Amino acid sequence: MFEQEEDKVVMQDELTTLKDRAKQLGISHHPSIGLEKLKAKVNAAMQDEPAEDIRESIAEEAITAKQVITPIIKKEETKRARRVRLVKEASRLVRVRVANMNPNKKEWEGDIYTVSNSVVGTFKKYLLYNAEDGWHMPNIIVKHLQERKCQVFYTIKNSRGAKVRKGKLIKELSIEILPNLTPKELQDLATRQAMANKID
Repeated sequence: MFEQEEDKVVMQDELTTLKDRAKQLGISHHPSIGLEKLKAKVNAAMQDEPAEDIRESIAEEAITAKQVITPIIKKEETKRARRVRLVKEASRLVRVRVANMNPNKKEWEGDIYTVSNSVVGTFKKYLLYNAEDGWHMPNIIVKHLQERKCQVFYTIKNSRGAKVRKGKLIKELSIEILPNLTPKELQDLATRQAMANKID
């Protein structure tokens, strides 16, 4: 019983190989062609075609097959390298101008924001609202600010004409991401801060 299965597998492999060879030679055949008929067609075509052309076509196809099969090995990132990369990305300073749209905080000049997670640690910064020149904040805090929402209430009349208070969520902050400072602007800022003795 096992010998019959092995013969069947060998015949199937030979049939697959012959179908590939027939495809290379441009021989048309029915998908369910038998092994013997396909073998006869391939042999007849090979006798008509010079052997060098067949070798060249087989060699070309082997080269393209190697190019397709060659796997790209990617070096895995270590835990430490991943953490360093994520901390660097999270701490990258982004220049923003932020307007507070929360009606409960409309009198506030600024606020302190703290963001943390288990990988990058804790970032805590003061944010001045409506700063004309912008304000530099770590990237992780900017992402957090973009997601912040607050609840505002409004009054509507229901079907009976009674006034009902409803709440809805709105974005708490309007964030405008500004381009980074140019080297000349950085030099001017450093000069102004030095003249005002604002640098420790």
